Amino acid sequence: MNENSHGKKAGMAAQLPKIEGLRAAIDDIDERIVDLVNQRLTFATRIGREKRQHGRHVVDCNRESEILERLAARNTGPLDTTSLHRLFTEIISASRHLQQRAHHADPSAAAGMDDSCAAGNKVVDTNTSVYAVFGHPVAHSRGPAMHNGAFTATGYNGVYLAFDVADITDVVQAVRRLGMQGASITIPHKETIIPHLDDVDALAGKIGAVNTIINRDGRLTGYNTDGLGAVKALSGMTAIKDKSIAIVGAGGAARAVGFSLRDEGARLMVVNRSRENGERLAADLQADYLPLGSISRFQGDILINTTPVGMSPHVESSPVPEAVLSAPMIVMDIVYNPLHTRLLDMAAAKGCRVLDGVSMFVYQGAAQFELWTGRPAPVESMRTTVIRSLTRKTIGKAP
Repeated sequence: MNENSHGKKAGMAAQLPKIEGLRAAIDDIDERIVDLVNQRLTFATRIGREKRQHGRHVVDCNRESEILERLAARNTGPLDTTSLHRLFTEIISASRHLQQRAHHADPSAAAGMDDSCAAGNKVVDTNTSVYAVFGHPVAHSRGPAMHNGAFTATGYNGVYLAFDVADITDVVQAVRRLGMQGASITIPHKETIIPHLDDVDALAGKIGAVNTIINRDGRLTGYNTDGLGAVKALSGMTAIKDKSIAIVGAGGAARAVGFSLRDEGARLMVVNRSRENGERLAADLQADYLPLGSISRFQGDILINTTPVGMSPHVESSPVPEAVLSAPMIVMDIVYNPLHTRLLDMAAAKGCRVLDGVSMFVYQGAAQFELWTGRPAPVESMRTTVIRSLTRKTIGKAP
């Protein structure tokens, strides 16, 4: 055995006591967490009995939102906000389940009940305002869960549906003929919808893409909240001004994100497979263009995927090769289903800071909600609903 091999083994042996000590500390923390969670659930059960005695419903969406907002404000990391919400969403769900059992004289009556804030006890009547998301495809969308949950949390008499529509003219006809108060527009209609609208908001017009429609007495006006959602999400992780940012894609989402980041003072580069579309967007943004095949030349601060590559069900795909990713780069993916895309998994493994698509999705949805209803959006309730929806889907998925 040479000296190098002997030295490596000695070094590894010296590290083992330190690792074992750290693991023992983690085991102790885990045991205390279990004890504390069980204490919490005991109190939740008692609250369920009190609610039964006073005739109160188990589900209290405002209370759940307040809990998550308070914990998010207290959190100093390294636990990120999305992971915090996922953890406490499951704890709150378990608490609600026990409250349901304590709320019913016959515990079996609570079995199978949908106790989520998204479901609520919605009654659809002739006064219900109807909204929908239109796209192709839309089966992956968590929009109905998020917006219906927001309607329930705020007591707004509205319902939100999903329609898979390939022909853009069918979208406009549906909104008009069904008397919908508003709609969300997603891939592939964000740009092609514009000529069919009566009015377009100035920002949406500059972007050249619409993701939100308001129906005012039959007159359809288009807006874009995608860019606002991206800025709010990214600003929670880093300052944007003077950052070098690569935007992968050149579609409607890329335009919204690009214009909004440019207004925040970012230095942009458009990366796209199609040179024609990529150069067009780069010219509009006064940015550089880089062919997707040459993305290895990018060595900036932030990379944002605005394409649907990696979206469910094609979860094994990534818009860029792994070799492009390196710390301390921030990698953001606007795809939110799945929560952890292949791109983000690769980036995290390379030491990059990652930002999933949930934050942008929730912030753009909150802006839509406020445009439609004129009420403040229950942002944390919406975030919780989306994460719960995605988490439950992941848990129920075959390995």
